[in-house]
Amino acid sequence: MSAPGGRPDDGLITLAVLGLVVMATWTLVIKYLAPALYFVSERAAGRPLERVPVMWDFWWVAHLALAWLLWRRHPLARKAGLAVAAIEVVIVAVKLALFFGHPDLSFWRLLWFTNKLYVLAYFLFLLAFLSRRSRWPDRDSAVAGF
Repeated sequence: MSAPGGRPDDGLITLAVLGLVVMATWTLVIKYLAPALYFVSERAAGRPLERVPVMWDFWWVAHLALAWLLWRRHPLARKAGLAVAAIEVVIVAVKLALFFGHPDLSFWRLLWFTNKLYVLAYFLFLLAFLSRRSRWPDRDSAVAGF
């Protein structure tokens, strides 16, 4: 896929980067911002909570780093993308199997569940996209069919 005057796969690389930025943003919102706002609103309503129900997760840092590598067409982008995607698919598949063994349909777990479905679908796409090429396009490459 190539835009007029663009390099092959520019659109898919842009889509991959956008998907990672959406994923990181979504993770930050549902795992940090929403729990913090919930805590503040519950306290304001006079209902004491012992702690903020944050779901600690720092994968968003790796996702943004990978987005940067992909966007810059860094020489390590393909290898890093394949490694992160493979690891994420395995981790999420195990987490979803455990979830389906004992489903918890509470609000917080459903937020977690939707995030995991997105993560799994996205990284399966990334694995397929990055696996179909043996060579990664560098930033200056304008040769079609690399």
